[in-house]
Amino acid sequence: MPLRLLIVDDHPIVREGLKAFLGLYPDLEVVGETDSGEEALNKSRALSADLVLLDLQLSDGHGLGFLPRFLSLPNPPKVLILTSFLEEDSLRQALSLGASGYLVKHAGPVALLEGIRAAGRGEVPLDPAAVRLLTRPAPNPLASLTPKEREVLSHLAQGMSNKAIAQALGVSEKTVKTHVSSLLAKLNLKGRTQAALFAKEQGL
Repeated sequence: MPLRLLIVDDHPIVREGLKAFLGLYPDLEVVGETDSGEEALNKSRALSADLVLLDLQLSDGHGLGFLPRFLSLPNPPKVLILTSFLEEDSLRQALSLGASGYLVKHAGPVALLEGIRAAGRGEVPLDPAAVRLLTRPAPNPLASLTPKEREVLSHLAQGMSNKAIAQALGVSEKTVKTHVSSLLAKLNLKGRTQAALFAKEQGL
């Protein structure tokens, strides 16, 4: 049996283009299309869609707002995000909500076709750029600090006062206060106690 597809996109030309393209393949069947998340929920249930191709921008809301509702339907379809923009927050949220993949529209026909078939098999196809976003190393929070600010932070972790830090570094107490204020702002910390805990977490 062909994979039953429901296209949910706010651009009529995109829906028509997808329908024409996917209709060329006997293992795929477009059973419906709409620009509305609410209508898509009704159509998915009525038409027994296997896979929903869901855009993030819809005529009646954001696609991610409808994603959990698709997955809570009786005999829920798989939901493949197909959007024009790759945003890390939306990508991570979509996957955490249970999306069956995340593709961008400009990926090309072969990538789109392979992604749809992969999602239908229960795999989680991701655009290569999405994979890079998910696997890039987390930024080092200490990278924004100057060497002197790192030294001050290290002393804060030991519970030292500004006066003691000033003596240890051979600078004025006023200079230490400036460094403390600067590093707190850069690290978005609220005070010396938070800074000390943060420094210990970072192994300083």
